[in-house]
Amino acid sequence: MIQQHDRLMPHTKDAAKDRHVGQTQRLFQQDFLLLIVINFMVMTAVTAQMGTLPLYVTQLGGNAMMSGLVIGIWGLAALVARVPVGKMIDRFGRKPLIVIGLLVLVVDFGLLIFSQSLLVLILLRAFQGIGNGTQSTAVATLVADKLPPRQLSIGLGYFSISQTLPAAVGPAIGLLIVNHWGFQAMFYFSLGLVVVALGLTVLVRDTYNLKTQQTTAATSPVGILALLAQVSIWAPSLVVFIAAFANAAVAAFLVQFGFEKGLPLTLVGLSFTVQALVGVLARIWFAKLYLYFHTLTLVGSSIVMIASAYVCIAFSPGIGGFLIAGGLIGLGFALLMPLMNAVVLRDVLPVQRGRATAIFSSGTDVAYGMGAIIWGIFASYFGYFAVYCVAAILVATTLSLVMRYRQILRQSV
Repeated sequence: MIQQHDRLMPHTKDAAKDRHVGQTQRLFQQDFLLLIVINFMVMTAVTAQMGTLPLYVTQLGGNAMMSGLVIGIWGLAALVARVPVGKMIDRFGRKPLIVIGLLVLVVDFGLLIFSQSLLVLILLRAFQGIGNGTQSTAVATLVADKLPPRQLSIGLGYFSISQTLPAAVGPAIGLLIVNHWGFQAMFYFSLGLVVVALGLTVLVRDTYNLKTQQTTAATSPVGILALLAQVSIWAPSLVVFIAAFANAAVAAFLVQFGFEKGLPLTLVGLSFTVQALVGVLARIWFAKLYLYFHTLTLVGSSIVMIASAYVCIAFSPGIGGFLIAGGLIGLGFALLMPLMNAVVLRDVLPVQRGRATAIFSSGTDVAYGMGAIIWGIFASYFGYFAVYCVAAILVATTLSLVMRYRQILRQSV
């Protein structure tokens, strides 16, 4: 619940003061800003395809089930990459894996320009998932290295703009490009962004000390199973997994559902724009929210907002419900993702961050990957209305998980 500033207890005031002090400790340094820009460009290149590839699949002669496979295999391939990549990040450093992942994406987008068959499209989407799983895990781990410990939640909140904003504006940008210039132009656009991102990595410093961390690794459990045994890692990851699984229905099929309702596709795309704007504003004010609201309150509120968004989509007869849903999704994920990510990274050593980040990100990959496939199959039998109703129910069930492990959310991050 909200805590009025003039009624704060002394220890609460001290906690707020401590957090404020943490916020002044060189958060926006050059490397941190460069990593935000790099991740923003890559994720925009990737998400520009999310809303349009189902239309491309239809143009190539595929159906809703095939659209789900094309969208979903990306996440599944990223999942396969993340766990071994997390180990390599901790062993060889962050920057080399960022470069490798970006090079894979450059090759992939270059080949997508010339692809004209569903089989090739599916293979390239899998290849793209591996590249993105590699670079995004390495970038997120390096960001955690750069952040002062007492600014972890705040810093991850700002960094998550580079993840959530592309997820919101990318599909709208892709739809705009496809409507005016075609699918090949969209692939050229994505290729250009990734090439620029690759060039910017030259300016980023990898401060990961291999010798020090290898010494730490010799005396600390750093395996995936050891980390998964920690409630502070698997519980937040599971909450995010369920929310992302539900949101895969929006990323993959909102445009088609809008088309089914007879809504102009350009206006449907505005839902992603609203999601982006609200998400950015929420992250800008995240530090204030984090100062005066309990983490548990913010997490619970975010879950309610996300579930309500899918209800709006399901029952809305016009564009208004889609726009409201976009705002709720933007605000909900803006709060949920950085808070859960910070809980996962709070108690791990630097030598464990690559693996911990891989676990957290893998949940999202599986969610979007399996979600697109499963929702595609589900929609083929029951329709999009049922998809969004079930998605709302799934997200609402995570409230029980949050309450069950509320103690780990009450600790400041």
